[in-house]
Amino acid sequence: MNTTSEYCSAFNKDSSETVAYNNPRFPAYVRQGILSRYPDYSGISHWHEDLEFILVKKGRMTYNVNGELIELCENSGIMVNSRQLHFGFSASCEECEFICILLSMELLCANKWFLENYVEHITENPYLPYLYLEDSGWKKDILRKLDQIYGFNKDPIEALAYFEVIESFVCIMKLLYQNLNIEEHSPKTETSELSSLRDMITFIEKNFTHKLRLSDIALAGACCNSRCCMLFKKYLRDTPIRYVTKLRLRKSLADLLDSDACITDIAYEYGFCGASYYCESFQKYYGMSPLQYKKRTI
Repeated sequence: MNTTSEYCSAFNKDSSETVAYNNPRFPAYVRQGILSRYPDYSGISHWHEDLEFILVKKGRMTYNVNGELIELCENSGIMVNSRQLHFGFSASCEECEFICILLSMELLCANKWFLENYVEHITENPYLPYLYLEDSGWKKDILRKLDQIYGFNKDPIEALAYFEVIESFVCIMKLLYQNLNIEEHSPKTETSELSSLRDMITFIEKNFTHKLRLSDIALAGACCNSRCCMLFKKYLRDTPIRYVTKLRLRKSLADLLDSDACITDIAYEYGFCGASYYCESFQKYYGMSPLQYKKRTI
């Protein structure tokens, strides 16, 4: 998650993320992440079809899944199920080093019958928005498999490594299928609040380059301004306007790092009213100027 490719991800019509895989032809995303490289030590809330796995290697962070907070410490992790609203953060701005792995169901689609009866038993289960992975028992075996997948991708991937990634993913899904007692989990069906929030996030994704008022965002979620602010605070620990600013900054990193565009052009391209406000916002969330960030990253 600490490479430029993360910031180049596209979004689908419903604002779910189109993952920037390591190899565009092989649907697996494997990266090491450092939380301090995110604005305000916080990711942007998002969702995608792929299963997401986080393995904390050093430090700790909080993971927000549909508004529920899960504390992750060293050598623990989490599996976030398909299409769940999520992001990681540190409220105290503490450093955390972690591995992030996203795996597409395409890797397991041997046939439709197998997909519907065994894979979707997990990925489409409303009782399982996430699974906390502690360093013990069968969940420890999953953490080991995640470590192995990361190891396969440290160097330029070779043909056999693709087989290893798929084999490890199959082992993980087998462990989940064998050990999960779905009845132990409380139903986590999507509420009207989450549906409204998703609509507002989708609206922001489609219009972040334009001037956005709080009333515009609230209207997209069919709610009033105060309810809009309440939903963002409840589920994203943020205000709607701060969310927009952080999203614009995140999107701007692609041009900042991978092009020769000047700061003024980048600022206007990503919805800021000018270079000075862009630089001021960048300094606030990243702790350094855009040019300092570019020199440190490249």
